[in-house]
Amino acid sequence: MATTKAPVKKKTTKGAGGRPTKYDKRYCEMAIAYMQDGYSVTALAGHIGVARSTVFKWAEQNPEFSDALKTAQALAAMWWEDRLRAIAKGEDGNATAAIFGVKNRSSEEWKDKTEQDHTSSDGSMSPKPTTIELVAPSDKGES
Repeated sequence: MATTKAPVKKKTTKGAGGRPTKYDKRYCEMAIAYMQDGYSVTALAGHIGVARSTVFKWAEQNPEFSDALKTAQALAAMWWEDRLRAIAKGEDGNATAAIFGVKNRSSEEWKDKTEQDHTSSDGSMSPKPTTIELVAPSDKGES
């Protein structure tokens, strides 16, 4: 009778709840390589096989992954801007989809409206109530 060996378990560090984390330092390179083709963080999470919230948790817990994710997000935005510029120069493509991609990945730089805040921290620009005093005409001085 042949005996089988148990598979060797990969060592993992435990997360806050005691569950082993799936985080791997190789995800830094993977995020950059994957997202440079315009993919979102959600798509990256699906590619890795975890929830989007897990990717952001890894970024909070691992500075090297946080930096890689920021770089990857910038590269994804650049991909969409490149598509939009190519379409603007006359190449085939869907301008609406490119605009949508750019606005969703670079919303601070690509937006349709700006919001103005007309309040001030010291209240000097806050509206003041107007008081109107009505005075009845006097009968004095009439002949």
